[in-house]
Amino acid sequence: MKRNLLKAIGISFLIFVILSWIIPVGTYSDGELTTNGIDAVGIFDLFSIPISTLLVFALYIIVFAVIGGLYGVMEKTGALDKLVEKLSGKFTGKEKAFLIITVIFYIVASSVTGLIIPLFVLVPLSAMVLFKFGYDKITALASTVGAMLLGSAASTLGFNISGYTKNLLALDMTNQMVAKIVLLVIITIALIIFVLKFSKRTDKKVAPAKAETKAKKVEKEEPKKASTKTTTKKATTKKGTTKKTSAAKATTTKKGSKKSTKAMAVAKSVKKVDAKKGVSVVPLVVILALLLIAGMIGMYNWYYAFEINVFNDIYDSVMGVKIGDFAIFEHLFSGISQMGYWGNTEFSVLMIIAAILLAWIYRLKLNEFVEAFIAGVKKMMPTAIYAGLASVILYVLYQASYNGTGTLVDTMFAKTFGLTDDFNVVTTAITALYGSFFYNDLYYLLVGMSSYVTSFDASALSVAGLLIQSVYAVGMLIFPTSVILIAGLSFFDVSFKQWFKYIWKFALLIFLIIILVCCILTLL
Repeated sequence: MKRNLLKAIGISFLIFVILSWIIPVGTYSDGELTTNGIDAVGIFDLFSIPISTLLVFALYIIVFAVIGGLYGVMEKTGALDKLVEKLSGKFTGKEKAFLIITVIFYIVASSVTGLIIPLFVLVPLSAMVLFKFGYDKITALASTVGAMLLGSAASTLGFNISGYTKNLLALDMTNQMVAKIVLLVIITIALIIFVLKFSKRTDKKVAPAKAETKAKKVEKEEPKKASTKTTTKKATTKKGTTKKTSAAKATTTKKGSKKSTKAMAVAKSVKKVDAKKGVSVVPLVVILALLLIAGMIGMYNWYYAFEINVFNDIYDSVMGVKIGDFAIFEHLFSGISQMGYWGNTEFSVLMIIAAILLAWIYRLKLNEFVEAFIAGVKKMMPTAIYAGLASVILYVLYQASYNGTGTLVDTMFAKTFGLTDDFNVVTTAITALYGSFFYNDLYYLLVGMSSYVTSFDASALSVAGLLIQSVYAVGMLIFPTSVILIAGLSFFDVSFKQWFKYIWKFALLIFLIIILVCCILTLL
């Protein structure tokens, strides 16, 4: 499955390469496009660009790898499995309710905060509960990662979405807030209906088929009065079946159905601390909550969103404390930015600190902690690498813009915007959609489109801002250049082909709903 993701990313890059030989690069200013000829991607570039992409976007790799390390430690404590058991126990018989709550949580949290990376920390936990209930991988993917991406389509206060629109298009943070809330409600209801309609549940155990077959054969060979313990012992005498048979037995419920309670566990190969049967989940829940709260406060730019300067003032006050002439805290906390300006680096550090605290509270030995963390990182590393490679096209465009030569996307934008004299919802939506294929970061998409969009009058600009950010989110839901989508597909081991076949009709529906809402706004 994961090699199929590499193929999807590779085909996307190849499309860009072909276009680079056909479409000239250009720059747009003062209502005029200046073309600078063909800037083709060469043979050597085919190999050097992906390498450079991994280096430039290494923080994506690091942050996803550290998420894996954190979950490796969480599993080692034994508290993660117990938390999953508690959550699934509370919703036994109410599985659909949990699925609905999951969708609502991720879509609303994404809409309000715009911070998808911190929210991704909860995805493995949510997935484990969903798999406990027997939901398939695509359902779990749609209700977590899919919901997060769709939350961006109706971003209300998310700085990484609405904040970028505010600052780059000179709009208010509350621009079109009523329309955003209406869109959020419509998208949420639509996704819930869609997920429930196409959700699949299975009672089949996730243990390998061969292990199941061998276990069944052993049971048949035993006398009818043989105990379960005797059967298990004899099953383990067959070469290579010990671990597999145990896994199969562990997933058997009292009624005989088999379900995996940890199908998406990041470091499931790590041996947990079995001696702590009475382990408490409270420290785990508290540390996870503090991690998310600190991460979201620190990564949300309060000043540029609402001109709230309190965190800057606190930072300056703390760093200004001196003992004599020595600025003690400035040296003690050197390297850390003020809250509101944190990025993936600071959040990765927070996750490492959280992992260390968990190891200390649950009394893991140093070698146990290191073993668990490394195992989690290894398990998550393919996801981390694919997430980094998803920005291969953005890397080329970024370099071109930095060099001032312009990009082929600028030329394409000029052509589509040139189809109409004034603001047009349809042409702007189409431009934003294919633009999101090239620019998988809304900031750069808005920078690329701002030269054209800012020529609209004030009322049209307000609608254009909502339209672009919403359509961008739809693009991130379907394009293999989407960092979060690629990370989700890799994590859930779902091919891009499977996902696209599942989601394209729904994505088209949301795209049309966004256009309809924006058309109505232009008439008001």
